[in-house]
Amino acid sequence: MKVNNIYRNIMLAIIPIFMNSSLAAASFDCRNASIVVEYMICENQELSRADEQMARAYYQLLNILPRSEQSLLKEGQREWLKERNLELPHCTLPGCEINFYELRIQQLDPVEQVSFNCGKASTPVEKKVCHSRLLQHADGRMAKVYKPLRHELKQDQHQWLIERNERLSQSYCDTSCAWQFYKDRIEFFVRYGVND
Repeated sequence: MKVNNIYRNIMLAIIPIFMNSSLAAASFDCRNASIVVEYMICENQELSRADEQMARAYYQLLNILPRSEQSLLKEGQREWLKERNLELPHCTLPGCEINFYELRIQQLDPVEQVSFNCGKASTPVEKKVCHSRLLQHADGRMAKVYKPLRHELKQDQHQWLIERNERLSQSYCDTSCAWQFYKDRIEFFVRYGVND
């Protein structure tokens, strides 16, 4: 009970500082910030820019998707925001918050086309990817993020493609499953590039 009161008093003391700040994030109005992460974003210009970029990328992708896939992206964004709200307050390493955003931005932006010719799609997996605008984007993003690393990770990517074809050909692996599989691969490349 005492901890809650202390936390509440601290937040009430710092709210005016944030409300007077000239920083604003595009994905929300800093005057309406209500949780710790939102205050963090409003206080840090670099984090605010990352939040703006992520929001822009999210809406650009959302706007090109058919309704059936918009709900999938919206649900994924809600889950990402929940994870962000849990993770960011506990970041201790320099750049942790920005890296968290960078992973999401790399999954979303820029909107891409599929990395192969859908007119020549012959396998069930290629057809599945071509049938989904979200998966076309995911395949194109994955290919773009992979490209600068292709010399180092050629064998690894070959193995991943075998796993992708196996996983995505399973009846249980719907668009949501395939999107997650691609997002995980994009995250792998981003983290590999950061640590390289």
